[in-house]
Amino acid sequence: MDQPRPATNQDFIASDIDLGLGSHWWTQPMLLPPSLQGRKDVLVDMKESQTGNTIEKLIKVLYLDYSQTVISARFEANNVSDVEFEQRNNPPPTRQRPDQLESAYEQFGRQIAKAIESKQNTVVGNGTPQGLIEELLKPLFDALPPVSTRSFGALVYANLANASTQSYDEIRPGDIITFRNAKFQGKTGPMHARYAVDVGKPDHVGVVVEWDGSKKKVRAWEQGREHKKVKPESFKMGDLRSGEVRVWRVVSKSWVGWN
Repeated sequence: MDQPRPATNQDFIASDIDLGLGSHWWTQPMLLPPSLQGRKDVLVDMKESQTGNTIEKLIKVLYLDYSQTVISARFEANNVSDVEFEQRNNPPPTRQRPDQLESAYEQFGRQIAKAIESKQNTVVGNGTPQGLIEELLKPLFDALPPVSTRSFGALVYANLANASTQSYDEIRPGDIITFRNAKFQGKTGPMHARYAVDVGKPDHVGVVVEWDGSKKKVRAWEQGREHKKVKPESFKMGDLRSGEVRVWRVVSKSWVGWN
């Protein structure tokens, strides 16, 4: 009999992880499977509950594309080696509609834009570009934290070296802007002096101050690149020659089914 082959053409990252059964990780409180320990490219949410003698651990692993692997381990407190595992892989959530992106801006974007104004000319967190974003999101308990240094919520705008541009909502103050191996080249100032600048080798991130759609120019707060302290900087999207620029809207954890 011909066995049907498992489909391998899924277009998202989430896939079954090695559960490391020999390590008995589930017997320790709040311990992850060995294959997840120390991973920097995922965001992990873990919950433990006990009903009577039955203990259940639920681990959600969120990837850069917002797909996720959900792992559950269920066992009896007096017999930890008889454990029942389940893994499922969920595709990324559906893209946010403009009205949902707007309400996320009202919920988080305005607060982020206001909070960062008080940070200018200071060194925030550990002084890295990513540290700035982490500190701004700390007080926003419902906000979904970044996944690694690459993904910061729902995509609003993406520009791949001006060969491909996507836009899902107007860029707003408080949005997060990321640069990956981006090279800008063009003319600037009243004398039209030539300039060239590399941003994000490999990654850089800042917070949008304002967006001028007619000039395709974004002003953003940043730290840890040209200056140690938080300063505003301008970037002209028309001058992007290589690499990529993305703009993200910080969204609620409920977007990926976390609460």
